[in-house]
Amino acid sequence: MSRWKTCLVSIMVVFFCVGSVAITQDGRGENPPQETTVVDAGSTAVEETVETEVLPPVVDEITLKQNEMRDTTVLVQTRQGSGSGTIIECLETDTDGMFRYIVLTNAHVTHSRFVTILHAVDSLTGKVRAERVDTGCGVIAFDHEKRDWFQYTTTVVAEDMQYDLALLSFFTEQKLAVARLADNEMLDQVRVFDEVFAIGCQLGRAPSPTTGIVSQIITGNNGEKEWVIYGNTAQITPGSSGGGLFKKYEGHYYMIGIPFRVVIAGNGQIIPHLSHAISIGVAMDFIDQNSVTCP
Repeated sequence: MSRWKTCLVSIMVVFFCVGSVAITQDGRGENPPQETTVVDAGSTAVEETVETEVLPPVVDEITLKQNEMRDTTVLVQTRQGSGSGTIIECLETDTDGMFRYIVLTNAHVTHSRFVTILHAVDSLTGKVRAERVDTGCGVIAFDHEKRDWFQYTTTVVAEDMQYDLALLSFFTEQKLAVARLADNEMLDQVRVFDEVFAIGCQLGRAPSPTTGIVSQIITGNNGEKEWVIYGNTAQITPGSSGGGLFKKYEGHYYMIGIPFRVVIAGNGQIIPHLSHAISIGVAMDFIDQNSVTCP
């Protein structure tokens, strides 16, 4: 009987081992794949999650140009004509949701707001009795993504006829684009053959971009200040005055000058692809001297 018992025990051990192997090979003895990892922390299971870095949205080159150059340009309107301007600053006001914007343009653009009104002529002396009236300026800002535009009445903050510069301001609840202004370090890098973009409201229309290269860097003295002008081949037409001349630095477009005139040949012919722009470095002194603050 002891021999039979020994054989029976041996058979049971064999069956038990085969059963264990079968369970393991069938996969029921393995942990199923999981998307998250569970770490045993004593009596509490801690679930580890992998954080994914959120990248900023990619802005294509055309959209970048629209946002940083075209959307910062405004049409400046007066009683006798129109020109261009560039939004250079946004100031918060004491009124919630209200902003004050500063526009840089040419003085010859804003100065055309003055109109001389003839009242009468003295029949005895022949003297003309006339009055010079300030008819004011207005600006139109554009949103090219939404294909919309907004019209505002402006205040002339300052004018400098000698340097042909002027500042305007207006209030609005709209959030508008503001141009990046090149600093002195950037301006020191400007060289002939640099690619530039001129943005202006040519012929009183919505801002139109043209491109060219820096063809000359003209320096001198105009009064007490150093006068720096960038000659360039970006084509401009009437209405472009007061707009912006932009150059790319480290992935963004910065304003380096203000287009204000084209070259005129000796016979009076206009050469639109040879234009001049006042350096923003010259304009910065004017901007700083007439800085605007909000109450």
